[in-house]
Amino acid sequence: MEPEPAQAPKAPSVPSTVDPVKPAGVGDSEVQTMGYPSKLMAPDLAKSIVGLLICGVIALIPEMLAIIQWTSAGLALLFVFYFARTVIRFQSKIYVSEYGIRLSSLRGGTAFAWPELSKFRLRYFSTKRDGNKGWFELTLQAGDAKIVAESTLDGFDDLLEISRDWAKDNQLLVDDVTRTNLMRMDEAETLVKAAASERKHGGIN
Repeated sequence: MEPEPAQAPKAPSVPSTVDPVKPAGVGDSEVQTMGYPSKLMAPDLAKSIVGLLICGVIALIPEMLAIIQWTSAGLALLFVFYFARTVIRFQSKIYVSEYGIRLSSLRGGTAFAWPELSKFRLRYFSTKRDGNKGWFELTLQAGDAKIVAESTLDGFDDLLEISRDWAKDNQLLVDDVTRTNLMRMDEAETLVKAAASERKHGGIN
């Protein structure tokens, strides 16, 4: 019998992916962690629980009309969805550096480097007819990787500024809605700075 040839030693495994937020040499101090404040999430969680309980009880009352029971059951499912969405958002964390962005949540995570940014979109959702109250939603995408952040995110302004600069550097075309919303935010920032300056000078005088 011929001796079996000796197997070549296996090469050490190398990570298939590199963290775009913290490439080699980047420390934790260069990464900004953003999350949704608990004081803003708590009311949403409470509303969804109360709504679920009320609709669930109505749906289970035997003497109630069938159409009311089915309507209540449908609303209860909506409150379940709203509760789950709120929990996921509350547990989500976004890590941002000058190199990239990463999202970590209960549904998993995704990340990409800023030079890969291929889509930049800003939407505004109003809670009143006059549009004076509402929230912004920022969508960032690189290929199949997509990260969505709402303006209630702690650090949203920094994220918007960084991603906006990279959208310009990557020469991305933005739609008219995004352009209008960016102008709206710029105007709001100008008003806030003007008010702060007026208070400062008024205090000095």
